[in-house]
Amino acid sequence: MKPRRQNTVSGERLTTTTRRLNRRPKTSDNKTESSALPIPTDVVIEIFSRLPLKSVATCRCVWKLWSSVLRRPDFTDLFLTKSSSRPKIVFNRRKDGKLLFFSSPQLQNPDENSSVAAHPLMNFTDFNFGSFYKLSGPFRGLVCLLNKQISESKTDIVPMIGSPSTGQTLILPKVKTTRGRVKCLLGYDPVDKQFKVLSMTQPLNGRKSWDYIMSEHQVLTLGTGKLSWRMIQCCVPHIYPRESICINGVLYYSSLLRSDAKIVSFDVRSEKFRVIEVKGSLKRALFGDMINYNGKLGLVISEYSDGSFGLIFAQSSGFRLWVLEDVEKQEWSQHFYVLPASWKNVAGEHTFEFVGLARTTNEIVLSSLCPPYCSYLIYFNPERNTLVRVEIQGLEMGVSAHQTFLDHVEDVSSIQRLLKVT
Repeated sequence: MKPRRQNTVSGERLTTTTRRLNRRPKTSDNKTESSALPIPTDVVIEIFSRLPLKSVATCRCVWKLWSSVLRRPDFTDLFLTKSSSRPKIVFNRRKDGKLLFFSSPQLQNPDENSSVAAHPLMNFTDFNFGSFYKLSGPFRGLVCLLNKQISESKTDIVPMIGSPSTGQTLILPKVKTTRGRVKCLLGYDPVDKQFKVLSMTQPLNGRKSWDYIMSEHQVLTLGTGKLSWRMIQCCVPHIYPRESICINGVLYYSSLLRSDAKIVSFDVRSEKFRVIEVKGSLKRALFGDMINYNGKLGLVISEYSDGSFGLIFAQSSGFRLWVLEDVEKQEWSQHFYVLPASWKNVAGEHTFEFVGLARTTNEIVLSSLCPPYCSYLIYFNPERNTLVRVEIQGLEMGVSAHQTFLDHVEDVSSIQRLLKVT
């Protein structure tokens, strides 16, 4: 009898033993799998659904039968369900023109003076991002950003899609334009389950206010074979987006030009634009941050003794939150939260930015910006008016720029369909 052969994925405690069998005619994929796998396929699916996405991508290359099982819809659906129940926080750091990614568990009930380790993800080190590092996303494990391609004769800014979990990237076609500045935003349509990239352009050196108006709006649909940009009509004059966010299939981004302040919304499925008027005291909120507030657009800004400010630090007395309750009627609700007395001690010398609302706990999360030698998250519970500071260990320090994202969920089907994982 021939000895057994073992296939092992190191570090994941997953070992399968197979016995060489006589070849049999293939009757169906399911029968072939069940005759070759020593354990039931549903058990194999359950085991693999507990692994990180990076390990799943690796396992596809280990054994052809594993690759077949890991592409089945019942596996990809189960993996997404499990990933959604354990969302992560993703930290992006830019250092020397390279992008570094880290992730940590998104704590459900953080304790005072607790800490959590951030683990390195795959880095985009083969690209030069320069000052064009700012990400759009992540959505279902994918991000969109602009890659700076330098040749002997010229420098091109080219959009790309990437997976921080696997390190795989997809370079998109260059946006054809005679203008100098390109902006790309990643959106996701949950109905048709499609990713789309919205691009727009602006002159590099405008002199008049109308020179800054974005034009040449184009859309690229991912996962549809040949990648190409389609020109679409935008009847909403606006300038370069400052903040953007995608919520339930709608991209929102702010447009600020002197007295003209507005929010532009783009329906990813219908590819239609509309304007959301911003009036009165709501205008200053556009200098703050956009967040996903339980499936609704939220604008949050801190209150400072000298007025409102986009960042929040020890001198801030509280912060104001506007929530777009009704898009059709453009009705907003307003909430003001006074920070507890412990805020100054918790904040210390740090400056924080608003990251978003943790969907599992309804806590507002802040992320430290500076000083650069340590990193913290602050969880603020508006119902109990409590603060918890959590130290993030293991992040790259001495970086030139960084971003923090909540509720990061990994989707196997998105990676394999859009990035052509083999």
